[in-house]
Amino acid sequence: MAQIIGFNLSKEDYLNLAETAFKNGETEKSITYLDKALAIDERFVEASLALAGVYASLGAWEISNATLYKALAKHPCADDRDRIFYQLAMNFLDVNLPDVAEYYLRDIADAYDLQLPEDMGSMSGEPQDEGFRVVYPKGEDYYEMLISKAYELVRERKLDEAIALMDEIDPRSKSKAAANHIVLVCLMMKNDIDSVIANAQKMLAEDGDNLAVKCTLATAFLMENKMAEAYAVLDQILEKDYTNMEEILMILPILVNMEMHAQVVKYTRRVLEKLDLQPNTMIWLSQALYNLDQKEEARKVMLKVRTIFGEYSPADYFLQLYKQNPDKVAYSMNLPYVEKIARYKDLDKFLKMSPFELQLVIFDHDEQSAHMKKLIEWAFTDDNENLKLLLVDKLALVNSQWVSDFLRRQLISTDLSFDLMSRLLFCLVQENTVRFKFDVVAQDRFKSIDMVFPNAFHKLGGILHGAVAYCVSDIVFTDEEPNMYLATLTNIVNSIVTLDESGKLKYSKPAYKKIANMRSVRTLIGVLLCKVYEDDADDMREQTIERYNLNEKTFDKYYKMIFGEDDARE
Repeated sequence: MAQIIGFNLSKEDYLNLAETAFKNGETEKSITYLDKALAIDERFVEASLALAGVYASLGAWEISNATLYKALAKHPCADDRDRIFYQLAMNFLDVNLPDVAEYYLRDIADAYDLQLPEDMGSMSGEPQDEGFRVVYPKGEDYYEMLISKAYELVRERKLDEAIALMDEIDPRSKSKAAANHIVLVCLMMKNDIDSVIANAQKMLAEDGDNLAVKCTLATAFLMENKMAEAYAVLDQILEKDYTNMEEILMILPILVNMEMHAQVVKYTRRVLEKLDLQPNTMIWLSQALYNLDQKEEARKVMLKVRTIFGEYSPADYFLQLYKQNPDKVAYSMNLPYVEKIARYKDLDKFLKMSPFELQLVIFDHDEQSAHMKKLIEWAFTDDNENLKLLLVDKLALVNSQWVSDFLRRQLISTDLSFDLMSRLLFCLVQENTVRFKFDVVAQDRFKSIDMVFPNAFHKLGGILHGAVAYCVSDIVFTDEEPNMYLATLTNIVNSIVTLDESGKLKYSKPAYKKIANMRSVRTLIGVLLCKVYEDDADDMREQTIERYNLNEKTFDKYYKMIFGEDDARE
């Protein structure tokens, strides 16, 4: 028998294959190869940068950024870190967040002694106030300006103002169609469906070819469960064949909601011809194919979603659902509501577990344990903030490597709130921890934290302990150079209280014992932070009082008690 010789590709081989695949337009293959390269060496910066670049090319900024954050958490060399920072800066410029981009570019500029533009914010394209007001004549330019203003009002949910603004537009103007659509959107947002129907029918009597109005009318009929009327409007819509992308994206939600499976397949494929690898469209295509009994093709499309977008998509759920071979599947770009409720119920059982049961789930490697851990990971990709906080508190009861690694991963996740960051941070801090190193992504900014806690931190009384802990979280979350200010905070607290040789609290002044009787922890936080940042601005007292909405008299009283000055003013 002939001997079969096996061989293993190196991480560099996979990187080269990925680059070739990407150049040939084979994005899925490229991602697969890069995943394999990182499976060999998770610190392989070249692969992380390439993978982030692929996702950025798809407009999947969150996945691209998450890939780069993971690479930064491996603490690469300075040159590689700067390359990652540069890619992050480009990503945030692409989504019009120049202030975040500046944060990443600033470190690179410092390293290479470069000069950044004085106002990165001007790159956002926002109009600058030139000190005078342009008065528009009532022509097409004026009406286009009104349309832009109306969209702003809609975003601010000033719906009546937006409707009133659209009344100014001349019926003969080419902007009237857009104005009509804005009016209907406002009425829909006000949940005034009867007015939507009445206005849409009136608009179509004046302009029977307005696709946006037809789609809105069909949607309104659906919401009122007037199916015959909805299908009548849909028949009018489908009298035409659409190739314009804007029009296709307008009709697709109607086709999905009315379960026009063949039409959904037709138009999702047209979208994907121009916008390759658009996850939501791919999911709809897969579901439509399944409902047309093209189940193997549906599975292939959903598997492609899974390969490319992984944990950021609900593909795993639908692939499992397809295995159960239901007669049909409901359209959904996310997990169906019923499935989310089922997962919440399982997580509720986890939250109610006894300490013994909790230990079993975390330390066992059986199917039930794996299922629960997978649910916990899913919960942190969901948007239920309260559930995340409860899960962190529950996980903190177990001292395990899996819990520690999991909580640290959440600290470098995107869209981390202040409350969740603070809870994660202090669940990771063990009793008697003196020095704590961790990475965090706060307000889109990756930060490597290296802090030494005040000597007496773990033995402080309730109000001072809580105030110092909050100050730590505040500095980490809001400051772009947190390590310096964390060190200042530690020095300040050490100057107030430390530990004696027997490990008991030792206040530097007898008066400091009164801190334990202070009633306003919020004011104490303000006083400590005011002292931390006192050299940054002449009006730090005023800024602090305004930021935390503090009572001036109480603030000055606390400040004088702790720092022995009349108040925080120079």
